[in-house]
Order: sequence, then C-alpha cells, then structure tokens
Amino acid sequence: MTRRNNNMIANRYLATHHIGQGGMADVFLAHDTILNREVAVKILRGELSNDPVALLRFQQEAQASTALSHPNIVDIYDVGEDRGHHFIVMEYVRGTTLKNLIKRRGALLNEEAQDIMKQITSAIVEAHKRGIIHRDIKPQNILVKADGTIKVVDFGIALAQNSLQLTQKDSVMGSVHYLAPELARGEQASA
Repeated sequence: MTRRNNNMIANRYLATHHIGQGGMADVFLAHDTILNREVAVKILRGELSNDPVALLRFQQEAQASTALSHPNIVDIYDVGEDRGHHFIVMEYVRGTTLKNLIKRRGALLNEEAQDIMKQITSAIVEAHKRGIIHRDIKPQNILVKADGTIKVVDFGIALAQNSLQLTQKDSVMGSVHYLAPELARGEQASA
C-alpha cells in the first residue's frame, strides 16, 4: 500500500507552495497532474469548513465565479471537497497585485491607469450582466500580468441575483477603504 501525498488535492492537484491568503481561505500554487499545467487552488480554512455560513459563502463564490467567462476575470476550472477541505481551482495568473505594483512603482502613468480601469470596468460590466456584484473591488483583488492584462479575482463576497443573502442586517461586507457609498449608507449593493 502506498502512502498518500498530503500535498495532493483530489488525486489531481499537487500543491507546491502557499502564494496567498484572504479572510476565509489560503491559496496555493499547484500542478494539475492531468492537464499538466499550473493552477491556483483556493482552500477554505479548516475551521471554517464546519461553519455553515462560511461554507455557503465559499460555495456561492464558486458558483458566481464559474458563471463568468471574460478575459479580465480569472477562470475557474474546478470546485470540490477533499478530505473535508473545500477548494476552488482557478487559473494561475503569473504577475502581481495592483496594490503591489503601485507600492513598488508609485503613481501609474495616466495612460496606464486608464488602460487598467478600462479592463476592470469591462470585467465588472460582464459580471453585472450576469447578475453578480463583486462588492470588494480593491487593488489587492486586481492581478496585473507582465503584458499589462488585468484579471479580477476573489468573488468571495459577491452578491448574486436570486442567491441567499448572508449579510446580517446592520452589518457591512467589504473593505472599508473601497466600500461603495450605498453600502456605507446601509443600503443594498447595486450595479
């Protein structure tokens, strides 16, 4: 009998190293052993797998993300659960976050900033057409590839039409510095 590799997810994705984390999950660079490509695997933190609200949020992120297909939105390849750990497998984007780019280089050139905004708004318009409101657009959730292509990531608190609303009355989801005005007023998120 062979010993199971603890870095193998769903007998397919071999996690190589930790590349990021968010409020609910950790992200690992992995190798898809079937399609022979690099992927990013977002894994819900262990303690949250037993929290029904966190699990439902994670599942709604997967549903919202898989409903989207756009060159400026990260592609989702697979969703599942392995040994009690829920995961989302997505396109691995080689690059940096917009936040890190600005921190490293300082203010962007006007033309570059406009190009980035056009790509972000194109992605957001597509999400809105599909009835999905991201609710956490911020530089940390914008990936920038070396060729200047932008990818919007992390639909973790997205609001999808006809989905169960998980935000308690009198509470706000999102990053305070980037919060939409209607959310700050305690109103529903809108396009």
